[in-house]
Amino acid sequence: MNTSSPEAAMQRTFDSVAGSYDQNGVEYFRPIAARLVELAELDSGEYVLDIGCGRGAALFAAAGAVGPTGQVVGIDVSASMVAETAAELRRRNAAGVVVAVMDGAAPGFGPGYFDAVIGSNSVHMIQGLESAYGRYRTLLAPGGRLAVSAPASVVEPEPRVFGLRSIAAAAARFSVSARVYPQEEAFGGPEKATTDLLHAGFTEVAVHVEDVVLRADSPDQLVRWTWTHGMRMMWDTMPPEHHEAVAREIAAEAAEFVTESGVVEVPSPVRYFVAR
Repeated sequence: MNTSSPEAAMQRTFDSVAGSYDQNGVEYFRPIAARLVELAELDSGEYVLDIGCGRGAALFAAAGAVGPTGQVVGIDVSASMVAETAAELRRRNAAGVVVAVMDGAAPGFGPGYFDAVIGSNSVHMIQGLESAYGRYRTLLAPGGRLAVSAPASVVEPEPRVFGLRSIAAAAARFSVSARVYPQEEAFGGPEKATTDLLHAGFTEVAVHVEDVVLRADSPDQLVRWTWTHGMRMMWDTMPPEHHEAVAREIAAEAAEFVTESGVVEVPSPVRYFVAR
């Protein structure tokens, strides 16, 4: 891999956040993954591939759905992320679940091996998705399903990322990647994604857009959370002298979403695609 490529930069970012990714108590990735598994209609005994498994939000949800007679394979380009998740598998003594370092654009498995291929907040970051869809299609047995999810871009009435205008403004100003919401639609938008999936040999493409509530114990916890996933790229490319001001802006807006119970609840739209 070209060490200066966007893919290499992304790999370095996820290696750097692997220890804290989805671990600080903010609810976001796991509810999305749980809903994706529901939409994938996983059944007992099925074999499932989880692309970009991260710390296992969809991996463990899928394992629960397929049960002890099924198998779930999680792959991720980040060796550090895979190591953390492998350690969690050992702690849980999870049977029928394995993880491996592998390129999500071209998984190295034989044709027809899986009943479902899933990817929660991961597949949309892959370059050359049109070709990747074709590879996923060959991995599926007859009747198999592909189910993927990503945040939906919000540009009206104002750009929002994870439901907040402040994050959208900071991402637009400091991110080195154009593939940061809301500047570009995940999967190229619903029409392009549907067309690409049909061209890859899938049928019955269904698109769902649903709000997921991002929950944090406090505005400051939400700010810290933005350092622990893909948005870390924004912070790393932002001149350090701007960190404090941007963090204050995000915390101030998050405070507008504090409920009577004292927690932050920010609605954030997520788009799910399911194809057979």
